[in-house]
Amino acid sequence: MSRRLVGFMIDCERADIGPASKFWSGALGLPIEDPDEGGDGRYALLGAGPGGIHVEVQSVEHPSRLHLDIEADDIHAEADALEALGAKRVANPHKRWWVMEAPTGHRFCIVRKRDREFPSRPRRSTLPRRHHSVLIALVIDCQVDDLAPALAFWSAALKRPIASHDQDGDGRYGELESGAEEVFVLLQKVSHESRVHLDIQTDDLDAEVARLEKLGAVREKFIKRWWVMQAPTGHRFCVVRQQPAKRISENTWGRR
Repeated sequence: MSRRLVGFMIDCERADIGPASKFWSGALGLPIEDPDEGGDGRYALLGAGPGGIHVEVQSVEHPSRLHLDIEADDIHAEADALEALGAKRVANPHKRWWVMEAPTGHRFCIVRKRDREFPSRPRRSTLPRRHHSVLIALVIDCQVDDLAPALAFWSAALKRPIASHDQDGDGRYGELESGAEEVFVLLQKVSHESRVHLDIQTDDLDAEVARLEKLGAVREKFIKRWWVMQAPTGHRFCVVRQQPAKRISENTWGRR
């Protein structure tokens, strides 16, 4: 049974899909490929992210959040397999995909394998060259006492081995394996509600934060080495300094 993390949806509460997709297109350096996918004003498709990851902006009735999409060739068999890991079925909209809830409290979807294939290396951003920034990580924030069971679930669910059980030696951070051109998939033990957030990596933290503020984001808090920001769509995300294992070169996606 084929299974892979295929991408993520940026769920925006009661949003006008035009301004919402414009912000995330600018923030992530991805073009808007289809401003009204489906023709009902609910979905906008952005260009592929690092490693060909699928990114969509969606207007929803529930609070703003990010959710992961897992692609499978048999969504019902996949739902059975994930239930065996501790997830539970929530809904089967239009009989086309399964909404699931992980034992860590996160909602995610099982979608059918898409016909279109994204390139392994997405197009270079056409934004003016000033400094570099790129989508670098999906961080799965888990409101748990012990991160180990959460790591075990998401490792099995996404079919990615655990790269690190305890990155900093304090039991707060773990990492799943990712390819050289893929985003990091990190797990973090948190005190707030479980959610998924994005990390944007940059070689000039102050310049990138200022750029995102001009797009409508606001600074929330500076923590150690990074900025926590809030998008105009209500999502929290982080702007982080260059990560040693993921270098941004002349040919990588995400130039600013």
